[in-house]
Amino acid sequence: MAFGIVKRLFTRITLLGFLLIGVAGCSKPAPDIDALLVARVGQSRLTKTDIAKLVTPGMSAEDSAKLVRSYVKSWIESRVMSEMAVKSIPDMSVIDRMVEDYRNELIAWEYRRLMFNQHGNVSFSDDTIHSYYDNHKSLFVLERPLVKGVYIKVASDSPSLRIIKKLYKSTKPEDIDKLEKEDLQGVIHFDYFRDRWVDWEQIETRVPIDFGSSPEAFLATRKGAEVTSDGFTHLLEITDYLPTGSTMPFEWAEESIRRTLYDEQRLAYDSQLRLDLYNEGLKDGSIIVNIPLE
Repeated sequence: MAFGIVKRLFTRITLLGFLLIGVAGCSKPAPDIDALLVARVGQSRLTKTDIAKLVTPGMSAEDSAKLVRSYVKSWIESRVMSEMAVKSIPDMSVIDRMVEDYRNELIAWEYRRLMFNQHGNVSFSDDTIHSYYDNHKSLFVLERPLVKGVYIKVASDSPSLRIIKKLYKSTKPEDIDKLEKEDLQGVIHFDYFRDRWVDWEQIETRVPIDFGSSPEAFLATRKGAEVTSDGFTHLLEITDYLPTGSTMPFEWAEESIRRTLYDEQRLAYDSQLRLDLYNEGLKDGSIIVNIPLE
């Protein structure tokens, strides 16, 4: 399907002749007889089969043409630069060694990743996570306040506004249950987060109030706000907050702890794997070292 689109596209925009002329400048080499050829720079070839991978179903002819033109021009510039570099760099063996070194690094990195995923410890008990948190609380400090509470955005002319104002501050479970289940008209956003911590920034961006540079000043003196703006009423109640600089709650630190433990385990496994492979190589003779390494 994609190849058919490319075939029709190139039939219509005749990129092959245009691009080859652009690469060759004033010279006009004999055209390549390969019907699939899109462009050629030196020994590097770009075919319609390569281009077909770029075009996705649903793309318009115009978008496809733009994408193909952009890719082919980029491909040509890259190959032309490479051709010129090969001719200008006196010692290509340096580049070859760099490429080989980089290839070896990629292969080694992928091998180590696969080995760790297959044999490393990637799961941690709740006790391990909690213990790490308790012993490293100084690492988990809030950069912004966290809050608990209720936030509602509702059309100011909603007939439900009166009952919403009556119920949203209530601490009675039946009132909150009624508020959540009531067929309330004009409610744009309803967020009940008394039972979980929420980043203050999420709330601050919703309520049309200038909280200044220090939200703690607002949170320390007020427990909420009712603001009407642009035809909507914003109702906010704050039931609890943690200021900037406080110790992060465990539930907020947990994912970070898991990533840290994972990284520590991977580094430890990687170090041991390197040592084991080295010692095994020395033992079976596949590694020979004729100078002291320590």
